[in-house]
Amino acid sequence: MKILVKLMPTYNLGTLNIVSHDASKLTEAIGIPEHRFDDLVQLARAAWDYEDTISESIEYVAQRVTGSEAVLALIILGRIWEQNSDSK
Repeated sequence: MKILVKLMPTYNLGTLNIVSHDASKLTEAIGIPEHRFDDLVQLARAAWDYEDTISESIEYVAQRVTGSEAVLALIILGRIWEQNSDSK
């Protein structure tokens, strides 16, 4: 008998680690589709790489998403910023 184990992705966001199960609960709680979580993580990472200042990165996010998605993307961006600030 084969048992398939599905590995859940883990998102390392600086001082915050989120596994897929938690991402599902989080997206459900704020009312966005679960598949958008990975997109928002990628958006936050792209925003971090986009420009030299945090305000430009915030603007990058704000131009691409709104509402609950914007809030979550900005929280993720903050964690990425915190991680990178600590490593300098």
